[in-house]
Amino acid sequence: MNQLNQHDKPFLLSMNELSLLSQVSEPSVVRLYRKLGYASYQELKVALAQELAESRSAVSETHDIQVGDQADVVFEKISDQISSALAMTKDTLNVTTIEQAVFALQQAKRLYFFGQGLSGTIAEDGAHKFMRLGETTLSVKDPHYQAIYASHMNDQDVVIAISHSGETVDIIDVIEIAKSNGAQVIVITSNRNTTLASMATYLLLTQASETNKRSDAMVSRIVQLALIDTMYTRMVALGGDRLTSRVNQSRLAVTRMKK
Repeated sequence: MNQLNQHDKPFLLSMNELSLLSQVSEPSVVRLYRKLGYASYQELKVALAQELAESRSAVSETHDIQVGDQADVVFEKISDQISSALAMTKDTLNVTTIEQAVFALQQAKRLYFFGQGLSGTIAEDGAHKFMRLGETTLSVKDPHYQAIYASHMNDQDVVIAISHSGETVDIIDVIEIAKSNGAQVIVITSNRNTTLASMATYLLLTQASETNKRSDAMVSRIVQLALIDTMYTRMVALGGDRLTSRVNQSRLAVTRMKK
């Protein structure tokens, strides 16, 4: 048990590793997470990761940017936070969900990236990648435009909705319209207990602990980009020569514009 108590990231442990460190059987672990109200070991890991992230930001500011920190220290602290966030997200990622999301993207006739504010910038970056595949891909930041597009959607459309808080009112409103018309929705957010998360067809959660000097979800945006890159790369791999050819064609078109 001492080894388990000293483990600073219990959510990284597999069920087998947890049972060995706890010196109990795997069925005992199953009974434990069910008794705690979780449907799967994956859910328990996600809850542990979220709790750890919240406790770290609440308990200590040792990783926050201090007034006396010079540029090299600031860079190191930001890099550490990004590395930690990516590792936490990777180890709590629901593989089945992201594979299902990729399948939905493969079947979509039209793909929309919705985001506002900083999330709108992430949406633009995501659309820039996916348009290389030669399909109809749009990035929409204005809530009025989002509402118009959502009102004409159907079951052949997929929306990737990005919101760190998961409570941006305009995004919630347009996603409600999109869903009512049959569109599937991939939500990228930081907390499953939010309004937007509850509306997701496929929910992708970021894990990050923001600090006081970086209140605008700076770390989370890196994780959001990584999740979008993961779906894009997976689609290209599954698309074989057809999508690879389209990506190369897009790359060539841009290259011709450079001197």
